[in-house]
Amino acid sequence: MKFITTAMIITLFMFNSCSSAKANTDNKIDNNFYFNAENAYNYIKAQTDLGPRNYGSEAHKKVREFFKQEISNMGYEVFSHNFKAPYIKERNGENIYAFLRGKTDNYIIIASHFDSRSVAEKDKMAFNRDKPIIGANDGASSSGVLLELMKALKNYNDLPYSVCFVLFDLEDDGNLFDVEGNSLIDTDWIQGSIAFVNEVIIRDKIIDKQKIKFGILLDMVGSKNAKFKYESFAHTYYSPIYNKVWQYAYDLGYSNYFFDEHYGTIIDDHTPFLNEKIPFIDIIDMGYIFHHTSQDTIDKLDKKTLEAVGKTVEYSVINADSIY
Repeated sequence: MKFITTAMIITLFMFNSCSSAKANTDNKIDNNFYFNAENAYNYIKAQTDLGPRNYGSEAHKKVREFFKQEISNMGYEVFSHNFKAPYIKERNGENIYAFLRGKTDNYIIIASHFDSRSVAEKDKMAFNRDKPIIGANDGASSSGVLLELMKALKNYNDLPYSVCFVLFDLEDDGNLFDVEGNSLIDTDWIQGSIAFVNEVIIRDKIIDKQKIKFGILLDMVGSKNAKFKYESFAHTYYSPIYNKVWQYAYDLGYSNYFFDEHYGTIIDDHTPFLNEKIPFIDIIDMGYIFHHTSQDTIDKLDKKTLEAVGKTVEYSVINADSIY
């Protein structure tokens, strides 16, 4: 993921005003949840035990098979979207996705990226900066939460909308290939989601764009003392979704994780959807201090954070017809 300029943020806000969710620390929701943070943690550990899952590594190949096997074991039909990276020559990736049918054929998309970065350019130690990272939070945490959500949401027989779960490949090697275009999606970041939107949605119409109600991207969702703030580009245009999800988090008692504040505009896997005017928000902890360092390891994660995100998203999905 990548920040873009403050000037663009200001320009965006000139065209749209948006209300903000108001924090309420009282737990107003008494609900039985299926999301299990211990299971999510174990999914994360299974990924990190493979080592760095950067492009071309054996772990990168193995983790794709791990996902497909686990998803199949849950009873889903597993789909693969093999693609050529739109802006990185000679790179091929594989997005993995599956569907859970609800009461209607309108969709919510829940997504994560699963690759880890091939360099630790922010590391304090110079000799680590050209080495791949473990990516416990950046990649593995969101993918682990997504897998557990897939398991949890299968327990509901009457979801208001169908759900498409997507694991994106080739997200995290941006700023390494000198790609700089005029559009937010002229980038060497987010290759899997750009290809997914361009091919699976726009070209092949496997998912009808008009039937996507909204999407939730998960990214860096497991660290201790995580702070989830609005991604400003998405909030500018789709503040009702952000505000409702944040309100659910507050009502569930998670206001110490979800903040009524902005990070600024971030290029992430939700950006290609926004580019096609598909409503999408990003749950991301951009203040994570071990971002793109060799210290992004599983000891930095907290099951309480995983619980806060997982249960908030679970509740949002089962009440999605009240969101947007």
